[in-house]
Amino acid sequence: MRSTFSKLTMLLAVSLTSSTLYAQNYEQPNIILVVTDDQHRIDFNYLKEGRDASGKALNFTPNIDRLSSEGIIFDQMYATSTVCTPSRFSVLTGNLASRATNSRFTKDLKKYQQANVAFNTHIEPKNDNIAKTLSQNGYFTGGVGKNHVIESHIIHRISRQADVTKAEVIKKLMENQQAQIKAYKDIGFDFADRIYTGNVPGQYPKALEAHNQDWITEGAMNFLDIANTKDQPFFLYFATTLEHGPHKQGSKYKGDPRMTPVGLLADKDIPKVQPSRDSITKRIKAHGLEKRATDVLWLDDAVGALISKLEKTNKLDNTIIFYFNDHGVEGGKGSMYQGGTLTPSFVWFGDKFKGGRRISDIVANIDIAPTIYDLAKVKKAPKTDGQTMVPLYQGNNSQWRDSLISEIGVTRSIIKDGWKYIAYRVPQEKLAMPMSERKKLKQSKGKSAKDLPWMHMGGTPGGRGLEALVVKTYGAENYFATDQLYRYLDDPKEKNNVIDNPENKKIVEQLKLQLAQELKNRPGNFAEFTE
Repeated sequence: MRSTFSKLTMLLAVSLTSSTLYAQNYEQPNIILVVTDDQHRIDFNYLKEGRDASGKALNFTPNIDRLSSEGIIFDQMYATSTVCTPSRFSVLTGNLASRATNSRFTKDLKKYQQANVAFNTHIEPKNDNIAKTLSQNGYFTGGVGKNHVIESHIIHRISRQADVTKAEVIKKLMENQQAQIKAYKDIGFDFADRIYTGNVPGQYPKALEAHNQDWITEGAMNFLDIANTKDQPFFLYFATTLEHGPHKQGSKYKGDPRMTPVGLLADKDIPKVQPSRDSITKRIKAHGLEKRATDVLWLDDAVGALISKLEKTNKLDNTIIFYFNDHGVEGGKGSMYQGGTLTPSFVWFGDKFKGGRRISDIVANIDIAPTIYDLAKVKKAPKTDGQTMVPLYQGNNSQWRDSLISEIGVTRSIIKDGWKYIAYRVPQEKLAMPMSERKKLKQSKGKSAKDLPWMHMGGTPGGRGLEALVVKTYGAENYFATDQLYRYLDDPKEKNNVIDNPENKKIVEQLKLQLAQELKNRPGNFAEFTE
């Protein structure tokens, strides 16, 4: 009798605890997924990097501060691949980027028998994804901003020197934009607008090469206006181009506000959905902050515009807002080092989630889609590599992962118990490639034959500029080591490769074994791990 009573008491206590952390009785929620581009940790006031030695915030970001402080912050959020395309693939599908089925990826996989995850992993109409799944489950779905992951056809190749005031050039720009919108709709979005094909530099004529966050935000406002007329919940994928290049930190907001992927706007059509750009400079000066903080304030103004719109339409109380930066940019982009894999992220759901919490469990971009399916009460959700984070929101991590395997190019990694093991394995076919062939494939100018090794991303002999930064940050001795082990909890900058320390032999064996077991269930081979 006493035993039964004790069990009931424990169950009641757990139930009460869960209900205070997470409200389970709510109608199907609206969902906004904000994915930013190359944001630095210094941009976030809730991180130690975002505060000075005295604890003063280095940014003026009232809207991001509100959502993060009232929401749940993920202190160990990881991008399972560390450049924008594969990370976004994982965000939108819930799957590892090596599950991609597009021909550019599979052709390389067939040639080298090893998955080389980089900028080549694109979402096709046949791939399950958040937009398609939610649309099939009663949601009105929309996407605005940066693409760089959805398979699309660029109809016209337009010269970088093109005169964007000419009617024929404007016509081509508009047709390219319509092709992007069609690509979004082909994979399941009901609405798409204000799309950037990819990164701002290199995609458009130089006369249009500037960020225009206001233009993207206006597209989101248009979507929310339509959503407000519908008797169904909505999902908005809000992908910014900030704070990726071009232009230095603290100057991106100064671009010509007329510049867009569809040409130069007339003055009367310049968006006015955010505070003026002139006010950004004034507000940053008024708060005594560095010029660097201007761009993140511009981004914060966009988040504020979303919040304001939701408040005016009485939608905010039942809207979940996910905020995820596509990957780290602290010298590790394009690698498996913490500076590329660890990335800022949080979620907000008003009083439906108990706020002011930080979760230290290992979570990843592959977990976002299954979490959204769970919160949206999707009855038959697609199978994913990730798992719903809702138990963590409820305060229950008993069944949660204690390790994570990530992938980029010719490297794979596993983290567990504060340790990270990295395997760098270049396929034999690439190692045997004659230097004459490597020279044809190189992208960086001025590289001599001795400067054309295969870098971690594995696609370009000699690497890209971002890979040179990784080598500089982490050191060539570590970077080119085939096997690496770091105690990243004690050595967060991963300067000390302790793979050869005899006392770590058992740890290395265990991590290698676990890595091998999981890689055998993934596409392609990976050296001795899949033999």
